[in-house]
Amino acid sequence: MYVCICNAIKDKEMSAAAGDDASTVADVFKRCGARPKCGKCLPDVAELIEQHQDAAHPARAIAAE
Repeated sequence: MYVCICNAIKDKEMSAAAGDDASTVADVFKRCGARPKCGKCLPDVAELIEQHQDAAHPARAIAAE
């Protein structure tokens, strides 16, 4: 499934980029070799980063609850 239609970036590619210790949306796009265009995907990319950070640091996820 496409996450970023403007750049034709699919969820697996975004997820892999987010899983490489990306801390910002810009980091993810940079790792995908793209730049955000319309911005509609930015919340989804931010959520991917948060999911990967929570998986990497479970104590942080529990503290946030």
